[in-house]
Amino acid sequence: MKKISIFIILFLFTCMFSSGQIEQMIIPGDLKQQTIITEPVTLRKGYLRSGVEAAFIMVDKMFDENGKRNYYQNTNAWGKLHGFKLSTQYGLTNKFELSIRIPYITQQYLYSFRIEDVYHDEDTLISFKSKGNGISDLEAGARFQIIEETSARPSMTAGFDVTFPTGRKNPSNIKSELEYDYPAGDGRVALGINFDLRKTIYPYSLRLRSYYEYYFKGRKILYPGESKTEFKDGDMFDIRGNFSIHLNDWIALWNEVSYTRYAEGTIHYETAVITPVKWWVDYNPALSFQIRRIRFLQGVLIPIFGKNIPADPTYAFGLQYTF
Repeated sequence: MKKISIFIILFLFTCMFSSGQIEQMIIPGDLKQQTIITEPVTLRKGYLRSGVEAAFIMVDKMFDENGKRNYYQNTNAWGKLHGFKLSTQYGLTNKFELSIRIPYITQQYLYSFRIEDVYHDEDTLISFKSKGNGISDLEAGARFQIIEETSARPSMTAGFDVTFPTGRKNPSNIKSELEYDYPAGDGRVALGINFDLRKTIYPYSLRLRSYYEYYFKGRKILYPGESKTEFKDGDMFDIRGNFSIHLNDWIALWNEVSYTRYAEGTIHYETAVITPVKWWVDYNPALSFQIRRIRFLQGVLIPIFGKNIPADPTYAFGLQYTF
């Protein structure tokens, strides 16, 4: 009986030890399967996340200088723009993350107008099509978690981004003032800084983000037929408030409202030309669906009101995998 009791005790200890070992093997994989609500704000050390982001927009309306939604330039003009980004983030430490994004843009614009000849009672429809595609400007950045989130306080993260003018900056294949190939790059260096506050009260998540981007001077051909001109884009400020909720273990609903403003810019002709301030407020509902380490994101960016800015909704899609 004594031997049987000893055997049972040893067996139970063995089971407990084995269970502990299995748990240690499962946890690292589980951590890579966390969702946008349950994961830390920066990638853990040694984790790599890669994916593709895409955005699609049909352009035919804009908020004019009075804030009214009108057709673009009050003409029969429309366009479509597709943007893609290959993105990679890497956790250098548990609180320090590096990232790089390679964007590719394809765009097409159509202008059509009718010329009336009252003397011969004739009219002619003239159309111009301009397009452009190619790799845009390379983006690199880093994020550091200053304050780690606890049950009592939110996390705070700071980051910076640098945009390098790697994309073609001048128009090409010029046939007329309206018909040519658009450049895919902006032709100037940009430096951005951002701050991010997040608090998770499962299954909810609250987030407040701010971003400021400074644009250095650049030099490029702004319009066909002109020579290279020095310019300075107006700096950008952006603030976003986000509320997210887990519908179940793998599906999260994302709601975000943002305000974005571009300051006045300058084009340095013989006489300096000031470009107007641009701003808008938009609402972004989105859905995140996750299968283990694969994450799908899709949403719509809906402009609510603004000034001197396009007023068409943007459909966005993303696919990511955590290694």
